[in-house]
Amino acid sequence: MEKVYWDCPDFSLSQTLECGQCFRYQKEDNDCYTVIAGQRMITLCQVGGSIVFFGGEDIPFWKAYFDGERNYGEIKQRLSQNDPIMAEAISFAPGIRILKQDFFEMLISFILSQNNHIPRIRGLIQRLSQEYGTPIDRGLYSFPTPEQLAGVSEEVYRHLGCGFRARYLVDAVEKVLAGGFSWEEMDELSTTELRQRLMSICGVGQKVADCILLFSFGRYEVFPMDVWINRVFSHAYCSGKKLSPMELQKLAAENFGEVAGFAQQYLFHYGREMKIGKG
Repeated sequence: MEKVYWDCPDFSLSQTLECGQCFRYQKEDNDCYTVIAGQRMITLCQVGGSIVFFGGEDIPFWKAYFDGERNYGEIKQRLSQNDPIMAEAISFAPGIRILKQDFFEMLISFILSQNNHIPRIRGLIQRLSQEYGTPIDRGLYSFPTPEQLAGVSEEVYRHLGCGFRARYLVDAVEKVLAGGFSWEEMDELSTTELRQRLMSICGVGQKVADCILLFSFGRYEVFPMDVWINRVFSHAYCSGKKLSPMELQKLAAENFGEVAGFAQQYLFHYGREMKIGKG
């Protein structure tokens, strides 16, 4: 099999895939990963500072998927300057990059993420893909398209284990198929307008909408927040003071500005792994 080597600075494959922003990867032997995005699949591993792609197809797509053109060194320097907390969080996982992922996959995935944990989210997405996606290779399936999920009932989603999220999935698929949710059209909207459009879908609150804004539309000023990131931020920056969502958003914007989304990923992963503010 053809091998393609890619020297990409400030990039750790494991840190990027396992920091909670994506769910469609499978860890192989020798620290390699198989990653699925839409109808595409690639196996790759890290050798020192290089990424090795096994298979030469769609390499431009995968480089873009991993945000390969962005200078993360500059972002990390900007965030860590005069901020020892961010400097520590970045040094814990300096190789995180924000992936560029498909809108519909992010919509369904983060609806499923509500009140859930990563292993279970990944299991739900795997079952959904096996049931309605397209076979790719080695028993793996693409993420289902809106058309492939058309007509799937709430009862069927519940049978797959989606629980209370089942009715949200039905509404999401119906609204996407009805129009007004094409990526190209939505990308023309301001961040505020796009957030409102996404939140018109049943079950999509601000946290889910902001994850979609960050991971699919590249709105890097967005700081997705939930109970966990609130706890970590308040512990790190506010001596444990409980913050309202409005207070947290205001402080994140003041501290991090247009690179708040990158700060959120470094801080979220660091806080989760180190269990900051827990207990």
